[in-house]
Amino acid sequence: MTTIREAQRGARRQPGGQAGPSARRRATRERLMDAATELFAERGVLAASVEEICERAGFTRGAFYSNFESKDELCLDVLRRKGEQHLAAMQAAIAVIPESPEQAGGTERLIRDAVAVFLEAQPKEVAELVAMMELRLHAVRTPELRAGWLAVHEGISSSVSGLLEIALERVGARVAMPTPQVIELLGAVYENTVSMSLLRGEHVPTGLADELAALLDALIQGDCGEVPR
Repeated sequence: MTTIREAQRGARRQPGGQAGPSARRRATRERLMDAATELFAERGVLAASVEEICERAGFTRGAFYSNFESKDELCLDVLRRKGEQHLAAMQAAIAVIPESPEQAGGTERLIRDAVAVFLEAQPKEVAELVAMMELRLHAVRTPELRAGWLAVHEGISSSVSGLLEIALERVGARVAMPTPQVIELLGAVYENTVSMSLLRGEHVPTGLADELAALLDALIQGDCGEVPR
């Protein structure tokens, strides 16, 4: 059985087993990533220079390069941070699942409750949503960045898959395909629904909870303890 700690490990492990950065360093990195996210959304990754990122964050180029080797490294760290947000949101969703399957009130209600909690825990700023799209396009356009982007993406997907397996075990259900494929499908629905909402000028994506819940309901087999044999 996968534990939450094991599911998180891939996204939170420090390279080489080193200790994490100091609080001050983390705060600097966060401000730089926040500034970069805003600029990526406004102008695209390529058009946002290191100088502009530093100016927006209120730091010098020296501060930038003492935290990131390059803008591409910053891009990967922004993606990693988004992955950690997804993990935290999934943990919040799992927390609402009753320990006893009989208390769940049916799979459909359970799914909707969990999806609602997951979305509530997600950042809702339009800039961040647009920036994540820009980062994906940047990786497509930049061959030397693709391997790093894919490695981060696969690590996040693996951790999220582990958390989904925990949720399924808790209610005695399973999905109709391998959990990594379920995560990719959910991600595709999430991104498409968000993109269409932004194109319609909506600041809060509409229909997202319904789309995710409908997909999960279609894929999940078994209802709160009754697993098909």
